[in-house]
This record gives sequence, C-alpha cells and structure tokens, in this order.
Amino acid sequence: MSVYRPQERRLVLRLMAYWDDLRGDREYPPPGEVDPNVIGDDWPNCAMLEIADPLADSRFHHVGAELLHGKQVPDEFRLRDCPQDTLLHYLTDYLSRTLDKGVPMSLGGEGKVVSGDLLYRSILLPLSSDGTQIDYVLGAANGRLVTGDDS
Repeated sequence: MSVYRPQERRLVLRLMAYWDDLRGDREYPPPGEVDPNVIGDDWPNCAMLEIADPLADSRFHHVGAELLHGKQVPDEFRLRDCPQDTLLHYLTDYLSRTLDKGVPMSLGGEGKVVSGDLLYRSILLPLSSDGTQIDYVLGAANGRLVTGDDS
C-alpha cells in the first residue's frame, strides 16, 4: 500500500500529488527533499536520475526493482545502459521532451518487455537543486502484461 495518498488508485497521480505538495510555491522541488519513506510501497516503481550533458551520461541514483524486471543494476548505471526490454526504458524514453518543456509529463502506452507485451503508465517529474535549473528527474512507471483476454 502506498504511504502517500493511498486512496488514489493510480501510481502516476499519487506521485504527481507528492511532487506538487513537495514543490509548494517553488517552480521545482529539490532532489534532496524526495523521501522514499513517504513514497512508501511505490518506491520500487520509481527512479531518480541526475541529468548530465550529454543526456546519455545521466546517472541513476535509484532504480526500483519493478522497473528492470529482475535485471541487476550496475553500480554506475547511466541512461545509456538502460535495457530496451524493461519498463525503465519506456519511462525514460521521453526524458528529453520533459526537460525541454520543463514540466511534469505522463505517458502511457504499449511496449515489449522481458516477459511479454506490456500496457504501462509512467510519469517524469523535474527536480532542481537551485530552484531553477532542472538537474534531476524523479520518475515512476507501472504496468501489466497483456494476456489473450485483453483483445
């Protein structure tokens, strides 16, 4: 069960509400204020990415176990290392658009992961250490495998 807004069914809406409450009247909340204990049971579906130039050099500070479908996370895990057959890939696929727009973005769709076809929802939320320059992104995604009953 989520610790933050447990009455809300959708992960992306819970995380958006958390980000918005954390932000307050600032443009962006700082990454140091993100609290995994408050995010609670949703934390395994979250990732925290420190933005770099070039973007492919951006480094993950956290990758939840649900985003990699059992794959191990190397110590120095960067955006360029993201396996394409994972939920993490679909979560980070629209990262450049989020950074260009400078606002939270949510995307859903279909994809192929290790264990089959997937329907997913995801959200990327910009963070800033200085309050203006986006230097981190908090993201979350979840989904379900498509079965023959989904047609």
